[in-house]
Amino acid sequence: MAKSVFKIPTSLDRSFLDHEIALAGGGWQMRPLPMKVILFWVVSILLLFWVTTSTFVSSADWWLILLVVIWWLATTAFFGQYSKTKEMRFASLPALLEYLPRSARRVITRRGSDPSGFYAVLGVKGIDETGYIEWLDGTVGQAYLVVGSASVLVFDEDKQAILNRVDAFWRKVDNNAEFIWITTKEPQRVYRQLGNLEMLNRNLEVRDSELFELLDERYSILKEYVGGQFTSIHQYLVIKGDNLESLRRAHALVRAEAEGSSLMIKQATMLNAEDLNDMLRAVYTADR
Repeated sequence: MAKSVFKIPTSLDRSFLDHEIALAGGGWQMRPLPMKVILFWVVSILLLFWVTTSTFVSSADWWLILLVVIWWLATTAFFGQYSKTKEMRFASLPALLEYLPRSARRVITRRGSDPSGFYAVLGVKGIDETGYIEWLDGTVGQAYLVVGSASVLVFDEDKQAILNRVDAFWRKVDNNAEFIWITTKEPQRVYRQLGNLEMLNRNLEVRDSELFELLDERYSILKEYVGGQFTSIHQYLVIKGDNLESLRRAHALVRAEAEGSSLMIKQATMLNAEDLNDMLRAVYTADR
């Protein structure tokens, strides 16, 4: 039975500083605060007291000291906020400092440029012709183009059945494999229609120039108009396993889910190297 309410589970690396304490007194009560937030405020207030009494700031005019106090408290309140993911903004400060330089926010991907920047972002060591992926951290993976059954138009009974099936699927997932879902907006895939058009061309009994012109017109509409200007949502599943054995178990689980029921995964197509490069191109390239 699927849950009706979902929440972010408690992290496994929860420490003593993550325990929440409810502060109350004098008829009022604040919402529970983690220990690390309280300690952050205590250390900040002590540092503020030291700065305003034992440094050169103490010899400044009273209004300058007041500005320093206001700025200090505002900064403490900003970096001491606790997010919904149970993290303090102060912990994101090193990443922010690394992101500020322009060179850290731009990755040049021209064919003649140094590929080390993009190589570090992508993290993929190599892809063979079957679509088998090797990452820099030693893990291996495989990508799939998946088609699901979820929609805003499904009935409540079908929605409940889909949730139950998804819940049962994730209960069977091995901890040694990571499932990465990628959703993109790409042009319509018209290769089946183009293949059908080619078969129609080969089976023509009357080889007439006007029929060829009509087929060429249909080909141009499918290739350039429908397959170039109309976009649709595509969803991919990338399985990243610690080793080849964990990848095989995860692959068997996805295959069994696709063959056993169409509630979660209606269809799963394994991507080869060419298809995988097209998927990565849609993620890592920008429209010009």
